[in-house]
Amino acid sequence: MAKIKNTVVIALVAMFSSLTAVLTYFTHIPSPTGGYTHIGDTAIYIAALLFGAKIGALVGIIGPLVTDLVVGYPRWYVTVIAHGLQGFIAGLGFKKKTWLQATLALTAGLAMSLTYFTVNIYIKGYGPALLSLLRDFFGQTLISVIISIPVVKTIEKTGIQERIIKQI
Repeated sequence: MAKIKNTVVIALVAMFSSLTAVLTYFTHIPSPTGGYTHIGDTAIYIAALLFGAKIGALVGIIGPLVTDLVVGYPRWYVTVIAHGLQGFIAGLGFKKKTWLQATLALTAGLAMSLTYFTVNIYIKGYGPALLSLLRDFFGQTLISVIISIPVVKTIEKTGIQERIIKQI
């Protein structure tokens, strides 16, 4: 039984990490302050809210890291921390009411944005770091949360989430 559980977790992490990487890569818009804006966080939120903090954190680490390595983003190590934390925090909304899921997803996005902001102050200076913070939260987090919550609610209604959770 442990092999089935591990296989299901690995499959979920692989699937959502791939979706995160694809969404990030194909929707990334380079920023004049460095980095890029995208909707790849949508897949992190969906995975985290449907399957919890562990899967959310793993998807948050792996999917964005792959994209950073492909596009040549030099601060991939910040991405690992920022998006891993994002996935973990959002995953605390697993099986919670919609308002709490949305609040935790927004909090997770704020944590991600503030992680980059902290590093960017030293690399870019305060002004560009502040612009990046606003871009990360309003252009990336907010849009990804607006997309992910209805997707999560729709999937929850189908019952497939519960069937998968029984395998974990």
